[in-house]
Amino acid sequence: MIERLSILWHYFAARRAFTGWADRTELTAWQERQARRHLERVADRSPYFGKLRDHLGTDHWRDWPTTNKAEMMTHFDDWNTAGVRLDEAFQMAIEAERTRDFTPTLQGVTVGLSSGTSGTRGLFLACAAERRLWAGTLLARVLRGTLLREHRAALFLRADSPLYQTIGSKRFRFEFFDLMQPLEDQWLRLQALRPTILAAPPGVLKRLATFPNADRLLAPPAILLSVADVLEDSEREQIKQGFQFDPGQIYQATEGFLGATCPHGRLHWNEDAVIIEKEWLDAARTRFTPIITDFRRFTQPIARYRLNDVIIADDGAACPCGSVFETFAAIEGRCDDALQLPALDRSAVVTVFPDFVRRAIILAVPAGMDYTVTQPSLSEWCLALSEDAPLEPVQREVKDLCLRLGASPPTLTRVPWTPAALHAKRRRVRCEIPSSSP
Repeated sequence: MIERLSILWHYFAARRAFTGWADRTELTAWQERQARRHLERVADRSPYFGKLRDHLGTDHWRDWPTTNKAEMMTHFDDWNTAGVRLDEAFQMAIEAERTRDFTPTLQGVTVGLSSGTSGTRGLFLACAAERRLWAGTLLARVLRGTLLREHRAALFLRADSPLYQTIGSKRFRFEFFDLMQPLEDQWLRLQALRPTILAAPPGVLKRLATFPNADRLLAPPAILLSVADVLEDSEREQIKQGFQFDPGQIYQATEGFLGATCPHGRLHWNEDAVIIEKEWLDAARTRFTPIITDFRRFTQPIARYRLNDVIIADDGAACPCGSVFETFAAIEGRCDDALQLPALDRSAVVTVFPDFVRRAIILAVPAGMDYTVTQPSLSEWCLALSEDAPLEPVQREVKDLCLRLGASPPTLTRVPWTPAALHAKRRRVRCEIPSSSP
């Protein structure tokens, strides 16, 4: 009962916070106070952050060095505030993956294993209080209308977690669908559930959208959510056509619940919990890597933590939903998914962002065709297509793209298509140039 009341309190607090600020000046001043107070508490319990506090102080926390997943995992034992040891946490997380039983906790702390697509396997820690905070905030950002309505949520993910089970109640029924199992084997169960909320990676939503009567699967209020992977415009249209609903998005990573789509379809950062600093990736300031500081998360602190994601900025116009929480246009992919090509005059290297590559491929191949593009060297791209299609149209689009960017067009090589497993993180565009390459 106490847990339910706590989630309810966090739900209403998160709803108030989303539209409760007069302007961004008021919001950012409050964020700064929260961050300083939070980091003082963290530094008292975490040897890693205690050293930073003692050296630089929390009044100057923005001068602290940036961190990342590799740094966090290297200093895991000194980083977390719960005394959880890395070897014990990994052992429990791996055992959960093998048995598909994700209910055990370690010293009352939930332990989750990240997929490791960034090159470093990571661990997610959350205590019971943080699970309740997460649940209340997620419900506030996702649900439309009253919380008193009964909901049936179907969540397709690689791994279950006590985080998700925290939400379950008489009015909110949660069902986990394991991506390790074939979708065809789960379709009847999904139809029997007739969810009001369906959340899944975009590739899964695209496939489910082709199943018979997909447009009648969801019951009102019919909330469709893309999670875990980049949602491309072409996929959005296919999902919308199949379900007759436009999917929203949740931006959640090992590092926390970072953002979600508002009722007007715009992506907002969860600025009642995180401060976003921008590391701009281009001179025009259209793309950035976020550096996040979470002033709510205590068990596994996140302070000046550099994500490996590329975020597309928007025009900054006020959102009709009324929230002053900052918006962004899209999650483009990972920083190391950006491809590199020599400039036309060979004087420099030109960065080709994944979105540019995806658009070039989409313009050249039939609608709905799946693909991957990998770059094994500075002068070659390898293209895999899910169906037979001529290579020449793709070559033309890639050449036009490169000339617009001032880059030397690569040699385009056709390679066999290998579909990714449902439970695997999808990376359509990825750079595989060895780090020692010039």
